[in-house]
Amino acid sequence: MKPMTGHVWNGLRLLAVTLLLTGCAVLPRAKPGTTQSAMRLMAATADLAAAGASRLPADYIWATLRDRNGDPEVQAAFDRALADATGAGQCRLLRALERKFIHDPNCSGLDILGPELSDHFRNFPWHDDDFPGGPEGPNEQFADVMVDALDLVRPERRANRSRAAVVLRQEVNAAVWGYITNQWRAVAGQEQWKLNRHALTSFLRMRARARADGVELIILSAHRSPETARANAARAGNAHAVASFSAHSLGLAIDFKMSQAGEFQTRETFTRPMSELVRMRQSPVHKWLLLRGEEFGWYPYQNEPWHWEYNPPGFRDRFWADFPGGAPVRGVIIDGP
Repeated sequence: MKPMTGHVWNGLRLLAVTLLLTGCAVLPRAKPGTTQSAMRLMAATADLAAAGASRLPADYIWATLRDRNGDPEVQAAFDRALADATGAGQCRLLRALERKFIHDPNCSGLDILGPELSDHFRNFPWHDDDFPGGPEGPNEQFADVMVDALDLVRPERRANRSRAAVVLRQEVNAAVWGYITNQWRAVAGQEQWKLNRHALTSFLRMRARARADGVELIILSAHRSPETARANAARAGNAHAVASFSAHSLGLAIDFKMSQAGEFQTRETFTRPMSELVRMRQSPVHKWLLLRGEEFGWYPYQNEPWHWEYNPPGFRDRFWADFPGGAPVRGVIIDGP
């Protein structure tokens, strides 16, 4: 494959950013007979989402509210919000819209990018090997553009790298490994897996909230000993897919089961074919985490729809609070891949 020049590469990124920033939805016309109060509620709900209350795309909000009589839950939430006329009512309406989006098999997490970019990436003729790393595919650069665009809307907070890191590889020694593993706790209901004690508390709350929304958060992988991580990385030969020092090594990452009984099925945690990774973003599990996970401190690794990390703002200090001397002093950190 001919290497992509810096100008072309930067142009692709600029195109994605431009579409993301300018690809605002064309607001649908209201149905005949729609009252002014209903129109105001529709607009206020879209504005509330745009202000940060939800990552639902504006075109989805408007289209679903316009056709709300086709969904009893959305219709009931809309009627309550009309009668309530408060921000709380609009928030409840947003939650109902999110649940519809999460369980709609035609919706994808890519839809948060807006219709133009979502349609492009969902319908792109991906080569099986386009996942970055491993056998080289002809469109890996486009896969990178896709995750870069997603990161603008739902930013990563990698627990083991970048300025947001909780622990960096160079900060680890025998005493630190002991400290890390002593904070692991078994997950109730899936005791074969362990998480950092702070991450576990958050996960249990998140699992209960997701279950209330009809989504089961099932762990396929959580803690990973340093020895296991190194062996897996050596065996896989793909640093993008398997890291020898990862957030799993810290007890701060979960690989979730994307399949959901009766709604969505996929081959789990595989990076080939690339088209299946794109389709995984239609999983109710992925969509729920995309919309609601940040509330509980969980952030995506955009390359892998199943991989999520616990790293809320300010967590580094809490993580190191019981270690002698506290968190290591850092110099300037340059974000890495």
